[in-house]
Amino acid sequence: MRAVRGLFSTLLCAGLVFTACSTGAQTGPGLGSNERIAASSTATDGIESSPAELLVGSRTDYFSCSVGRFRGELEARVVFASAGSTAYFDVSAVRYRIVRSDGQGGGNKANVNFHLDTLNRQGVVRGSDVYHSPDSLKQDGSWHMLDVNRIVRTDYQGAVTFEFVFDRSKAADTRCAAHKTYQWAGASAGLSTTAE
Repeated sequence: MRAVRGLFSTLLCAGLVFTACSTGAQTGPGLGSNERIAASSTATDGIESSPAELLVGSRTDYFSCSVGRFRGELEARVVFASAGSTAYFDVSAVRYRIVRSDGQGGGNKANVNFHLDTLNRQGVVRGSDVYHSPDSLKQDGSWHMLDVNRIVRTDYQGAVTFEFVFDRSKAADTRCAAHKTYQWAGASAGLSTTAE
């Protein structure tokens, strides 16, 4: 069952385009310039790999994506909590906002889905945790609390994907996703200790 679940998670992620960037990121409210981190995407039909970022301690990251006249933004707290030779990859989605532009119609039945994966040194997904939001998120351009937390155990990397599903009143819903992969700093320390 775990293998099927891992395969499903991999296939789900493969259907999305992801771009992670740390340059040119927007500073979120209340953050200093040294905490400007963002991941963004503007398409949904492939996968763009990006190198994992080394994460020491915890930090606040901003994720965003857009499609058509919709833009989704999300603030998340990301941390690796060490537990001996492994760590807990802990991601808390703090708040979100959805902006409609150029008179785009739509109600307040949007979704923000949340997906965590753990990857081993060969890049194989070893575990995952998924959250599907209620079909009731607002699209009014204001920040709204989300307060959702997911945790998975890893010995190497953790990856997070936030998928926005935008509600359109007279057409099928549209979606986009933002993704980022993090490297646990303890995994690097473990490699150097083993090599000595």
